Amino acid sequence: MLVVDDDDDFRAVLADSLEEDGCGVLAADSGEAALAVLDEASQGRTRRPDLLVLDLLMPRMTGIEVLQRLRKSRRWERLPVLVVTALNDPMLPVRLDVPIAFKPDAQVVLQAIRRQLLLNGGRGT
Repeated sequence: MLVVDDDDDFRAVLADSLEEDGCGVLAADSGEAALAVLDEASQGRTRRPDLLVLDLLMPRMTGIEVLQRLRKSRRWERLPVLVVTALNDPMLPVRLDVPIAFKPDAQVVLQAIRRQLLLNGGRGT
């Protein structure tokens, strides 16, 4: 899976926990870096992620901008996405049409990731 978050500590805790669960984790610290990783995967240089775990509030390119680009891409329009955010807005799942997990509780986020992998039949890459 691809974990994208500008918070180095949160990203590391999440990646470490997922790797302990046996998941393959790619990590990126920005929206631009996430798109670069996905470009590498589309060219066969890295494995295609089963799930994108995407922070909503990042500098330069927000998670919303990343989502918009993915939804316009034939290759990535169906990539399962779990948005992770500290923004507590109950309308976010409706507006974004993706599942949301709220920070800062890493255990809550991990449970949401596991649920998404089960729902999408992913292997945890």
